[in-house]
Order: sequence, then C-alpha cells, then structure tokens
Amino acid sequence: MIGKSMIIQHVKVLAALLAVPCFLAASGAAGYEQGAKPSLPDPINFMNKREIVMRATRAVLEDLGMKVELEDPSAGRLTTRPYEFVSGSLTSSEVDKVAVKADTVTGTWLRGRYSVEALFENPSPTQTMVTVRTRMEALNRDLEGKETWVPIQSLGSVEKRVLGKLSMKLLGTEPEFKEKKGFWDQKPTSPTKVKKQALD
Repeated sequence: MIGKSMIIQHVKVLAALLAVPCFLAASGAAGYEQGAKPSLPDPINFMNKREIVMRATRAVLEDLGMKVELEDPSAGRLTTRPYEFVSGSLTSSEVDKVAVKADTVTGTWLRGRYSVEALFENPSPTQTMVTVRTRMEALNRDLEGKETWVPIQSLGSVEKRVLGKLSMKLLGTEPEFKEKKGFWDQKPTSPTKVKKQALD
C-alpha cells in the first residue's frame, strides 16, 4: 500500500514537471511581461538518502552546463559557479523570462547570469528534502558607461527546471540514451551448426 507521504511526493513532483512547460509556453518568443510575480517552488521530499540525492543533483546541474563550486555533504549544501545564460542584444528580453529587473535601473543590459544553491535536509534517515534557490544578476551599463552587476529577482523557472530534472532522475523516469552497437562491436558468436542430410 502506498503511504500518504509517497502520494504527496508524487503530486509535488508532477506539479514541478508541469510548471516548466507551462512557464515556457506563457513566456513566448516575445519575452515575459515585466509585471510577472516570482513563484518559487516548494521543497520536494524524496524517499532517498542524502548522499544519493546530492550525487543526483550534482549530475543534473552538470547536465545543465553548470559547474559545482562548493559541495558540503555534512552541511547538506551544494552551490554552483555563476552560469552566464545570455549576452548581447537580446539580454534584456531574455532576462525578463527568468527574473524581474529593478525598475529604477536605466541603461543597457549586457549579460545575465545565475548561480544555483541546493539545500538538503533529512526529515528521517531515509528521506531527503531538497530546496533549490538561485542568485540571479544582470550586467548593466549606465548612461555614463559604468558597468555593474545588478541583483535581480528570480521568477522560479530555473529552480523548477532543476527540481523537475532531479525528480525524473531519482524516480527513474529520465530517458536514457542507449547506443546501438554496430556489426564490428558485437561479440562474436559461433556459427550455427547445419545438419547434413543423408543422400538418397
């Protein structure tokens, strides 16, 4: 019989997985409206030990192109280096899809970056609760030409994406790539014996 905590876990996982496609569809190619409000995901409780969940989280972050800067198993904390996700003329509109920029800042937006922090808590020895948060910044050049990294507020889409991929990996629903072996890569097999037929 499936326990109540397991059912709640599956419901939260499905909610996290559904949130990312819905967000991307809402944002569209024209960019996300600046009036959007942050919607950070709740922590997800996995029925796995901390070391297993931390290894899986590290693998997910590396798959997303991020490099882990700090990994502290005793404190249950994992942090990545700043990951630059956009630069150039589309910076302003692309940043609007994942964060809220400060209205008081004027000038030109040059780059966007974020670092991910994952926190791991243990409600019990066989359970691990994962919280994912990001520190987002955008490089702004003011009217005098001075460039400054400005903190921006995450909308929660990156956090949901990380938790969604982590859920797929831990629940075993992540699609795996199986390379088909060619003829010369296969193990040699003995030829099939053919029985000789007696001549009449």
